[in-house]
Amino acid sequence: MVGLLLAMSLTASAQYKGFSFGFKLGPTFDWTGSKTGAAINQGTKTGFDLGVVAEYYFAENYAIVTGVNVDFVKGHYSFDDMRNISAIDSITDYQLGTIDRQFKTTIYEIPLMLKMVTPELGGLPLRAYAQVGGAFGYTQRVKVMDTFTLGEINDKDYRATDGEYNPFHASLRIGAGAEYTLLETTRVFAGIYFSHDFLNSISRGALVTSNYEKYYAGNKDLGERDLKLNVLQNRIGVEFGIFF
Repeated sequence: MVGLLLAMSLTASAQYKGFSFGFKLGPTFDWTGSKTGAAINQGTKTGFDLGVVAEYYFAENYAIVTGVNVDFVKGHYSFDDMRNISAIDSITDYQLGTIDRQFKTTIYEIPLMLKMVTPELGGLPLRAYAQVGGAFGYTQRVKVMDTFTLGEINDKDYRATDGEYNPFHASLRIGAGAEYTLLETTRVFAGIYFSHDFLNSISRGALVTSNYEKYYAGNKDLGERDLKLNVLQNRIGVEFGIFF
C-alpha cells in the first residue's frame, strides 16, 4: 500500500510539472501605515527586490511557492518626540517637536504562497495566476535620517539605529500575473503584488529605551506618550522572472 501511494505521488508530480526554480527582480513602492496613528506617512519611496523562487505543483493548477527574497526597503514618516533644545550641554530644556524620519534597510525573507494558475489562454502557452500567502524574515540594521522641527529649530541627525527596530519581519501578501512557456521546462513571468506588515517595526524589548512607549533622553524617563508609536510598512511590487 505504501509503495502504491508513493508511486501515485510520483506520477502526480510528473503530470503536474512537480518542482521548478527560478529568479526574479523588480522595483517596489513603499509607504508607512500605523494602527495607532502616531506615525504619519510622508510619501512613497522606491525600493527594489530580488530573489530565488521555488515552486511545487501538487495539482494541475495549484502550487506551493517559496524561496528567498532580498528587499531593499525605504520609508518616510513623522512622529512627535522630545529633544533637548538647549545649546548648553549642562542645561536641559526638553521640548515636544516633530521628527521627520527617512530610513532604509534590507529585509531577508522567506515567502510561503499558494499559487493558482488558469489553463492556457487563447490557444497560446500563456497562463494567468494569482497568489496569496505571507512572508517571514529578518530585518537588517536600519539607517535613518531624522529632522527635528520645533518652531524655527530644524536639526538633522544621520545615524544607524541600534535595537530601535524589530529584527523580525512578517507580512501578508497577495499577487497576480501571467507566465509564458518558452520551452518545455522554461517559463518567463511578470506580476504585481501587495504586501502589508502585521508585526510592528518598532522594537518593544524590555531593555530598549527607544521603544516609543515613553519619551526618553538617554536613560532618563521623560514621561508617557499619548499614543505608542506603531509602524507598519506597505509595499506594491512589480516582479519579472524566469522558471527553469
